[in-house]
Amino acid sequence: SVSCTIYTMSNRSLFIFRSARQCLANTNTRQPVAQAGVRSFATTQQAKTEGVPDSVKRVGKASAYPNEYPGQVYAFNWCLNGDGVTPLRRSAFRITKPLDLKIAGLTPPKKNPLQVKAADASQIPEAGSDNLTFEQFDEVSQRTRDLLSLSDHLYCPEGHVPGTRTSVRVITNSATLAPDILAYLDRAPRKDPPES
Repeated sequence: SVSCTIYTMSNRSLFIFRSARQCLANTNTRQPVAQAGVRSFATTQQAKTEGVPDSVKRVGKASAYPNEYPGQVYAFNWCLNGDGVTPLRRSAFRITKPLDLKIAGLTPPKKNPLQVKAADASQIPEAGSDNLTFEQFDEVSQRTRDLLSLSDHLYCPEGHVPGTRTSVRVITNSATLAPDILAYLDRAPRKDPPES
């Protein structure tokens, strides 16, 4: 377990995270003042360096968490990770409605719903058949996931297959394909948190 204790040193407060055992072992050298969750620091240069251990001085800039913004949503990124794609460039947009296209910087299609003539099922090879072995399918699938993970932007239109209640998420790095896919899919209720 981690405890948070404030110790006084040179009339300044120091915020230290330590394990409970370390705090108990160090109580004979320093006197704990109070237990706290948040503490502000003095901003003078002398206050920053005077009496502060080197282990605290070497810590870099603090950053605020969560550091989320459009295209960087932790819950959705973990969901994509569950699908085998890790957005390394911190730009993955979940697109469920036309407004999401504008947030992602894409232009909504002029025609909605988009009519698509699907290819005959006999023209699409099935994994495990003579035309496409499982090894070939696994290799291409992993290579595709790797390339998507390294893409600058990921666009993920979600919805129902037209005329059904079957949910679909398409992960693409194509800014021209994503609006058309969203126009093709029926709008589905948004699930929060997202699922993989």
